[in-house]
Amino acid sequence: MNRLEDYEQKGYLNEDFRLFHISDKNSIDVPYHYHDFHKIILILSGDVKYIIEGREYQLMPFDFVLVNRFSIHKPIATAGKENYERMILYLSDDFLSKYGLLDCFNKAKELESFVVRFPGDVSATIFNEFKLIEEDIRRQDEEYAGELSVRLDVLNFLISFNKACIKEDFGFKPEARYNRKVIDIIAYITDNLNKDLSIDYLADSFYMSKYHMMRIFKNETGYSIHQYISEKRILKARSLIIAGMPATSACIECGFKDYSSFSRAFKNQLGVLPSEVKI
Repeated sequence: MNRLEDYEQKGYLNEDFRLFHISDKNSIDVPYHYHDFHKIILILSGDVKYIIEGREYQLMPFDFVLVNRFSIHKPIATAGKENYERMILYLSDDFLSKYGLLDCFNKAKELESFVVRFPGDVSATIFNEFKLIEEDIRRQDEEYAGELSVRLDVLNFLISFNKACIKEDFGFKPEARYNRKVIDIIAYITDNLNKDLSIDYLADSFYMSKYHMMRIFKNETGYSIHQYISEKRILKARSLIIAGMPATSACIECGFKDYSSFSRAFKNQLGVLPSEVKI
């Protein structure tokens, strides 16, 4: 059976979904990272912050954290009276797309807010559906059509969760600490991966000293600007190749000046050459 650490290190999910229920009594401060899948995290207890794409949230019990695929993020949990307890549902993009259940993640991205704080009755209902998934996973080998029951549980949960997210605009407004300049730079990079994103150009565009810009970006995201741009370009290229675009076209579309540097960066980041990506 795969452990949480296996997925965190690998960053890929080879199934439609995977549920974890974890409780840690020690402090946690993992490196910034990203995944090829989406995550819904239900916070049950603990003194924990979550940083997602430059935004830092101080979390409360029954907060839901939405981490879109390829979003750079990290949790920080401080040891205290209560354990850091959470339930985490990993979800493949193909699975969510197949059933049209990406609305919650799309809304989080649109509103630039990645934590949802529902009214108590809504949170309780969704929590119970989360628990049902866990219970049916535990007994799926003993029950008739156990695997199918779990899949139905996950789909029911996602339907309820998406409906709640669509209705609850206010729920997406927990206060986040962030540097407005860094958020604007991240948004610009994301929207312009095929354009000139040199340090000098970005500094001029945002009316900042390039050294100050590089320093605050690193402080807020854990990534250098160069590293952030490179990894975002590679991740976009991988998605384009999987969708059927030739690797040479993906190279150009994602802002690389030549195929050799693109291929080398792709291999360094993902461990395979662009030509080796399975479509």
